[in-house]
Amino acid sequence: MSNHNKRLLKHGLFIFAGLMLLSGCSTSKQPYAVVESTDSEQSVNTTIEANITPQQPRETVIYEPEHPETYIVQKGDTLWDISANFLRDPWFWPEIWYKNPQVDNPHLIYPGDELAIVYIGGEKRIQLIRRGETGQALSSTGMKIVKLSPRIRAQSIDASIPSIPIESIRQLLEKPLIIDEEDLAKAAYVLDSRSNHLANAINDTLYVRKLDTKGNGRFQIFRPNKPLIDTVTGEVLGYEALYVAEAKLERGGDPASVRVTSSSREILRDDRVLPIDNSNLERDFFPRPPKQEVRGTIISLLDGISQLGQYQTVAINLGLRDGISTGNVLAVDRVGKVIIDRNEEEKDFQVKLPDERIGLIMVIRAYDKMSFALIMEAHEPIRLNEIVHTP
Repeated sequence: MSNHNKRLLKHGLFIFAGLMLLSGCSTSKQPYAVVESTDSEQSVNTTIEANITPQQPRETVIYEPEHPETYIVQKGDTLWDISANFLRDPWFWPEIWYKNPQVDNPHLIYPGDELAIVYIGGEKRIQLIRRGETGQALSSTGMKIVKLSPRIRAQSIDASIPSIPIESIRQLLEKPLIIDEEDLAKAAYVLDSRSNHLANAINDTLYVRKLDTKGNGRFQIFRPNKPLIDTVTGEVLGYEALYVAEAKLERGGDPASVRVTSSSREILRDDRVLPIDNSNLERDFFPRPPKQEVRGTIISLLDGISQLGQYQTVAINLGLRDGISTGNVLAVDRVGKVIIDRNEEEKDFQVKLPDERIGLIMVIRAYDKMSFALIMEAHEPIRLNEIVHTP
């Protein structure tokens, strides 16, 4: 091959390589959203996503920059509140709470106890260093420093600091708020009352059909309220049960007689009656993100019309079948609006604003198709159809 032909070959290869490089660049994925336009014959309607720089992954547990070195537990505190003093994300407290093996039930702390940040294995941990009830100090290894002498001490478990505000969710834990269609059809129901009133209240005697009287003789009365519908798929996830009252068995049979012991609203004919079972009542919730990425929506506001705040309850369209379980923490986002940018040359040029985080919720009761969750943080009022997802 002549020198002239060799130069032509090299020149051709160089041009080919350049074209391949340009082609590769043109097909590479862009970190920003793509602009979509309609045909020129139709009205122009262009939408562009907000240009948001991808965030770098951060470390799992982040301490607040000005966290206290020690903290004295106060009456009315919760573990979530205490952890918020130390951590930017309070749901990580189980990961940094140092469980002293020498302390009886290390998850139980009481008003007056002193907590401190210590370094164990080169990492920060929160540790109980002094029992407030007795003033007993603990050694650096967590062992009690005590003088041996006979003593007896009784402490109610309810005196300990709970994980979250139990009073805010006690009714939700003790009373079923979701019932499926089959259970609804089989449930016992109020037929009439001894006084023959249309609306009954505390101390009234009710006649109930098809009542199962084999249990402890205590019952709860509820009213089928409304179906909970997945706003995305239209699926009926269950029927919301409105808590009405509690009653105690007076006489068995069909109909059976029950006396109303407490009520939150009037009791009507056809209200449903179920046995009370508090055997599965949980008091301690250990928060954690879901094991997988999940995304859903808020489908109902309990005891609210249009919006809710901290320590109120919402229903979401995620349940056991989606990998959700009790204690899972989810972020709440408000979907960014789509607005028209008048400064663009194209008519009706639209820009979608970024979604904004407005709160956190914790799942406190999970069903197969949906769950109830407590609002732990709310930077703005939380409404229906807000997005919930793995934080």
